[in-house]
Amino acid sequence: MQFEVLSDAGGLEEEWWDLWRRDEAATPFQSPAWLLPWRRSFSGGDTQILTLRDGGRLAAVLPLFRHEERLLPWGAGTTDRLDGAFAPDLDIAAVSQGLARLASPVDLFQLPAGSPLLRMPVPDGWSARTGFAESCAVLSLPASFSSRVAQNLRYYRRRAERAGAGLPRRGTPDDFEALAELHTRRWRERGEPGIFADPRMVAWQRQALPQLEAAGLLQLHVIELDARVVAALCVLCAKRRAYYFIGGFDPDHAALGLGTILVGHAVAEAERLGMTSFDFLRGQEPYKYRWGAQDQPTHARQFLPPHQGHGQGRG
Repeated sequence: MQFEVLSDAGGLEEEWWDLWRRDEAATPFQSPAWLLPWRRSFSGGDTQILTLRDGGRLAAVLPLFRHEERLLPWGAGTTDRLDGAFAPDLDIAAVSQGLARLASPVDLFQLPAGSPLLRMPVPDGWSARTGFAESCAVLSLPASFSSRVAQNLRYYRRRAERAGAGLPRRGTPDDFEALAELHTRRWRERGEPGIFADPRMVAWQRQALPQLEAAGLLQLHVIELDARVVAALCVLCAKRRAYYFIGGFDPDHAALGLGTILVGHAVAEAERLGMTSFDFLRGQEPYKYRWGAQDQPTHARQFLPPHQGHGQGRG
């Protein structure tokens, strides 16, 4: 086994993709298409990418950055499912040895229940704390909607058709500007700026969406009215799982239920593509549970080096 801590990801992308494809648990949020543009846009703090090679082949990658004397995973604060990427036959104890070389507290969170990082041994002399993070609302597929949801879908589809709205269609990364504008309008009506008020978010998504599309991970759904996009929903799909990342809907047409129509369409498309789950990600908004989603916990684990871990429990 060969460990290395990299200060940038230059030259790593092709190997990272190979590892991501081999890791059946890795989501689109661990892919280079998601994380490399993220790091270019959110560039604060030192980069420390923990890599592990087995016989020269990349077997683990855990990209971290320094924030307030801690190391956090890339995507922290903007991504609902965080993890590393790991070869399927990897002994996770080997990653523990690499972690010990970082010599800084490492805060991992939004980890799925099956993450190898949750069962990784604590490095010698270190301590660890484990707990729960925010849950994600997940709908199992094929979905079985309540009679009320099915009725609402039929009602809003008829209403939107009478208003002249087109059927949902597959969008492209070029529709991102419309999505961002619609999302921002909805939040401003609530007196809040919305996430795209941060120019880093805009720059990140402008880079990431074309790469996700090229990798076959992007499902962008839109509805048009009077030749203008009035609703858009960004879903990422990989390894038989779909993830609802972000949507935007014209508040001037709220009575048409465009959000309901697009979610129903996105779920149907996920089923058609053979997905086994539709993940609404973080947040306990009531609409998610009306579709039949159920909370799925995520986990947190903090590793503390010897000079900072006195009095903390191992686990």
